[in-house]
This record gives sequence, structure tokens and C-alpha cells, in this order.
Amino acid sequence: MKRFFKYLANLKLAIIILLVIAVVTSIGSIIEQNKELQFYQDNYFTIIFGIPFWKILLFLGFNNIYGTWWFLLLLSLLGISLGCCTIIQQLPTLKFSRRYYFYKQVNQYNKLAFKINGSKVFPSHLSYTLINKDYSLFQQSNSFYAYKGLISRIGPIIVHFSIICVLLGSTLGALNGFNSQELIPKTELFHIQNVIKNGLFSPIPQKTFRVNDFWSIYNSTGSIKQFYTDISVLNGRGGEIQRKTISVNNPLLLKDLLIYQTDWGILGLRLKYTQKNTSGITIQLPISKINNSNQKVWISSIPQINKALKPIVVLIKDNRGQVSLYTDQGKFIKNINIGDNFYNIESNDFNLIDIISSTGIQIKSDPGIKLIYFGFFFLMLSSLISYISFSEFWLLYFPSKVISGGKTNRAKVKYNLEFLKFKQSFFS
Repeated sequence: MKRFFKYLANLKLAIIILLVIAVVTSIGSIIEQNKELQFYQDNYFTIIFGIPFWKILLFLGFNNIYGTWWFLLLLSLLGISLGCCTIIQQLPTLKFSRRYYFYKQVNQYNKLAFKINGSKVFPSHLSYTLINKDYSLFQQSNSFYAYKGLISRIGPIIVHFSIICVLLGSTLGALNGFNSQELIPKTELFHIQNVIKNGLFSPIPQKTFRVNDFWSIYNSTGSIKQFYTDISVLNGRGGEIQRKTISVNNPLLLKDLLIYQTDWGILGLRLKYTQKNTSGITIQLPISKINNSNQKVWISSIPQINKALKPIVVLIKDNRGQVSLYTDQGKFIKNINIGDNFYNIESNDFNLIDIISSTGIQIKSDPGIKLIYFGFFFLMLSSLISYISFSEFWLLYFPSKVISGGKTNRAKVKYNLEFLKFKQSFFS
């Protein structure tokens, strides 16, 4: 087992696993993920060795790479490899760096990058200066050893720890997270139903929500600037637990749930039809969206209720409460707003009561997101720590001869200048 863990602690193995993960991730960015079966049948219909390519993709899990067992296994192997490397290699290296050891042989100084040969030194003054420069100083007989910047030795350990946190968070999110998209009319209650992505162990919470209101604000050019949803979270008795007006990039946080504003739409029109000497009836018309790359457009028609009335085509271009009326031949009639009466023919009257708008809500749960943020925080911290130099200084002096030397892992020019100051100030 010890040999097995040493094999896992191999840096080359960790790099190979990381490269495989990078290649797989690249494939996942090329092949569309989590689409309907029909999408893959339509777009990946090429025959390879007598088998449709879309079947190969689905068999290998390339339609949902980040949730497949083999991708999670790769993440686990990388995490175990980094963990073994930290325990078997990095921690002993840190422990060894904390030890003080003296150079008492002249040939030991010949291996150092920075050396001083002199005839006399001022040990007490040199010791005082080293301590003031944050060196940890040790003395034994006629030998000095000093070091500073030991915290930089923790950098690789923090890097491994942060990557492991990110891997654990990603795995937890893939196994226990879910993503739901809901399109809800305003004033309506809804539950989490349209789950488009969920992990193997994802619990779907039975929460009740209510869309109290939905509205948009527009730029001077007529384009939408922002849209808002006033949403409430209800308990089992219909009582309000939490309420917030959400917008794009301003979600509602509910424990482990994030409720985002994503889109909006129009579901129908509500009209009131009145004849002479009647109280009138309410008509709710369905509406269809026209695919237009430049703007959203919805179309509907007012049916021919009797022979006196001709069909009217209704177009809606935004959520401002205005609709455009056309004849069935495409001739423009007029624009009307909510509350306006129109089509007064032979005591027949229509009134536009409301435009039934809907809001697009995304409900997402990712229990590993905090662990991922935690990992990236320590990854940034390790980047800052990596700029700190670990420097060492040795001194061996005799009545008529002095030998000194030092080395550092970073900022060698700065250390060289510091070393020259030592030479000028304390050696002769």
C-alpha cells in the first residue's frame, strides 16, 4: 500500500491526469451538453463503422460529460494524487525546512550561489542585523545559520489543498445539484417542476413560490434595460416566509437555493366582450411568439364572434401594455393600451383588460459552490505567498579566516544586493 500511495504521489501522474481532464473538458465545450435526444439525432447523424455517431456520443456520456462516472473518477484520482503528494512529499519538506543545520566544512560553501571569503567578521553586529531583517538565527560554537520566508514553503501545500477543495466542490455539485427553468405568469403559484439538469443524489425541495408582479424598464431606444420579478416564498399554509424583488444579476438566496431572473414572455390577452344590454363576458386569447432575431414579437387574433365582426390580428412587441391591431389582410388599424375600448360596431364592444405576461425563473442548487469559492480563495492566497522568497545564510569563522554563504529560491538580485551589504558592513 505504501508503494501504491508513493506511485499516486508522482507529479508526472498528476500532470497526465490533469491533461486528460483538460482534453475531456475541451470536448465538453465543443459538443453541446444536456440537450434533448432529438438534438443529437439531428446534428450527429454521421455513420461510423455502421453505428450512428449520436449513439456513440450517448454511450460514452459525451452529452453530459461533467456528470459521468468516469469524469468524476478522473477528478477523484487527481484529488487523491494531490493529497498523497502533500502528505508524502510536501509536509516532510516543510518539516525539513524548519530544521537548522550548520555548514562546518569549507567544501559545503563552494556549492552556494553567494559566497564571501574574509579574514575578520563582527558576529554580534551581524547577528543583530539578521534578526532585524526577520531572519531566524541559530548559533553553534563558531557557526551561524539563519533563514527567513519559511511561509513560502507552505505555498505548494496550499495550492494542493485549494485544488482538492475545488475538485470536491465540483464533485458535490455534480452529484447533489440541480437546475430548473420555470416560465410563470404573474400572480401565479408554482413549484420546482421543470428540472433540466440534476445529479445522481439530487434532492428536489418541495417549495412553493408566488410571482407577485413582473415588470420591465426600457432604454430611450425602446430596448429593455432591465426586468424585475417580485417573488415570495411560501410555507405549507400559504404564509409568506421570504420576499424579494429579483432582477438579472440580483438573485434571491434561499439556503442552498439560488433563484435567478432569466427571461420574460407573454402568454395571452385578456379581453372583455360586451353586447348591447349585457354585462359582458371575459375572453382569454392564447398568443404565439414569432421567431425574430432582432426583437420579441407575439401574435394573436380576435375571433369572428358574429357576422358583424371581422377578425382582427393583434401584434405585441414589448411589455409596456400596448398592442397593435391589424385587419386580416395586414392593414394597420391602430394602437391601443390596457383599458382602452375598441371595435365599436353595432353595439359590439371590446375592452383590453390585461396582457398576461410571464417571467422566466431559474432555480439552481449547487451545494459545492461554497467549497469551490473556498478553494479559489486559497489558490489566490497561495499565489501571493509564492512571491515570498525563502532565503538562507551560513557563517563559519576562525581567528584569521571567515567563510560565509547563502542562497534563495526567488528574487536573487535583491538577495545579492543584501548579501553585498553584509560583506561591506561586517566583513574585512
